[in-house]
Amino acid sequence: MLNTKLTKSILHTTDNYIKALVKWGVLTVFDLLNHFPRDYEDRTNVLDSFSLINIKEKNTILVKLISLNSQKTSGWKLLTKAVLEDKNGFLSESVWFNRKYLATQLKPYEGKKVLVSWKVKYAFWKVTFQSPEVETDLNKTWWEIIPIYSDINYIPSKWLAPKIELLKKYISEIIEDLPENIIKKYDFISKKEAVYKIHFPRNKNDIEIAKYRLAYWELFHINYKSISSKYETRKVTEWRALTIKMNVDLVKEIMSKMPFDLTDHQKIVLFQILKDMEKPHSMQRLLEWDVGTGKTAVALIAAIHVIVESRKMDNEIQVAIMAPTSILARQHFEWMQELLMKYNISSHLLVWSLTKKQKEKVQADIKTWNIDLVIGTHALVQDDVTFYNLWFVVVDEQHRFWVKQREILEKGFWNKTGIVPHNLNMTATPIPRTLALTLYWDQDLSIISEYPKGRKDIYTKVAKTENQRYEIENFVRAELEKGRQVFWISPLVEESEKMDLANAISVYENLEAIFSEFRVWLLHGKMKAKEKDSIMKDFVDNKIQILSSTSVVEVWVNIPNATIMCIEWAERFGLSQLHQFRWRVWRWDFQSYCYLFPTKWNYTDRLKAMETTNNGFELAEIDLEIRWPGEVYGLRQSWVPDLKVADLKDLELISQIREDIEELFEKKEK
Repeated sequence: MLNTKLTKSILHTTDNYIKALVKWGVLTVFDLLNHFPRDYEDRTNVLDSFSLINIKEKNTILVKLISLNSQKTSGWKLLTKAVLEDKNGFLSESVWFNRKYLATQLKPYEGKKVLVSWKVKYAFWKVTFQSPEVETDLNKTWWEIIPIYSDINYIPSKWLAPKIELLKKYISEIIEDLPENIIKKYDFISKKEAVYKIHFPRNKNDIEIAKYRLAYWELFHINYKSISSKYETRKVTEWRALTIKMNVDLVKEIMSKMPFDLTDHQKIVLFQILKDMEKPHSMQRLLEWDVGTGKTAVALIAAIHVIVESRKMDNEIQVAIMAPTSILARQHFEWMQELLMKYNISSHLLVWSLTKKQKEKVQADIKTWNIDLVIGTHALVQDDVTFYNLWFVVVDEQHRFWVKQREILEKGFWNKTGIVPHNLNMTATPIPRTLALTLYWDQDLSIISEYPKGRKDIYTKVAKTENQRYEIENFVRAELEKGRQVFWISPLVEESEKMDLANAISVYENLEAIFSEFRVWLLHGKMKAKEKDSIMKDFVDNKIQILSSTSVVEVWVNIPNATIMCIEWAERFGLSQLHQFRWRVWRWDFQSYCYLFPTKWNYTDRLKAMETTNNGFELAEIDLEIRWPGEVYGLRQSWVPDLKVADLKDLELISQIREDIEELFEKKEK
């Protein structure tokens, strides 16, 4: 049985190896069979001459091991070198770092033939194998494709491969997991056959067929759950969400009263939202793109449209907009007032800093239908807040809220009429389309990928020397003298909150000494909400010129006069987070600057990317290449799968699977 626990007798091993597997979460036969190879060595084409080597691919070559020696480098690393000879007497070498056991293992094979497998480097007129795999048992591996497994709790691939071979007989018990029509559509091999081929391929074609079949299943499995949730929401909310027809003339009128012209992409997204609201089920839509591309403006126009149109139906509705911070909620509230008043739309602000009496007044108006639109923070999702007729919910920076907090509004738990609201989630974090489709398939996706005209790029520079840092500090001083303001960020060191705080304090003290003629202040996550709000208000009012902060500043509102972002230990941040920091200083009227100070002037590829582009999606794609998807955007509340075969960057396959699943559900509904 696949759920049989791994034992010494099954794997022909010791208790220590079983304990190591268990510690890593590999408990059963199924667990070990699902530990797929990370790579392969193709030994079906074994070379015997260095002249036949392809430097762009992995090579396996039969050579004589002439000599082997180890020595310490100047950096105290253990360097092991081997001299190799091909059949024509030409020499090459292999090098390994910190492989102490290697010299002991290979020493007895000096003067004998061995198989060496890996990519080569050609430099200084010679071929060098860097950290290659070496096989000494020629009879065992001749003319085969050898699977290479990732280590499990320090158990190497060479141990794992023969143990997985002992489990061959269990593969026949693997059950099919794809719908029959999908298997027929793509002429897929069975799941059991795919697992067999991925572990024991006869040729490269076996590997390709097995990988595609298993990758399809992985992406199908995770996305089926999301799309199922989407269709379930439609079914549950059918005729429980009020429909309002789009009034094109009204939309044009509202847009004409905006203080700026909407971009074409804003208009497209607005059309998508309003068409969703014509449907008899609850809208579930995610709107994403950079700070400053006008997501909130789109949400406001949609809110005004539905409130005004609902009045014609004698069924006036309420709208709620939830923001992650009080200061951001206040900013939304203040800039919306002029347009709201033109349409006689009443509004309230509900944040923690209100007095008890003020909160009670807002709560009473929400409950008794004396208010059309409310803008607030987490204060909107407390037990003492009950809406009378909540119809449209907008959640700004949706990933900043816990799922349960959003659900209170999104599912209308405290809505007296029992209506399920239409939901628009917004994020200023550019998420690659592949990742967004996979993680948010329970929502329809809208993207504003067009920047407003006249937008200035943020000048970004990485300090590569101490002198460059001094030059930047002098430039910052000159800008401060012009009346500009500065964010100065220290990194979040996850392993130690104390260290995080110490970093910010240390930077704060240094900045006070360097810029003694200006007011420098400190902001960090340990402060209470009211204290943070007070500091940010002083910063908005230009009572503080330089704000030394931990990464908590990422969630704060833009400060109109702050045009410079300086980031210490910049290489510790992901590209997405660096980009989010940078956009805190994007301005229309002034040129903005972002300066990155890496440790030991470490000019990484990630920092190079920050200098070359201001485009959030380009950076997001680069970040996805560098890091695991779950790390890229801090998606704490989203299930980011740890895929074994599939690639979340494979847009073509993900899009195809999406169509297949949608087709399955459409057929079920007919």
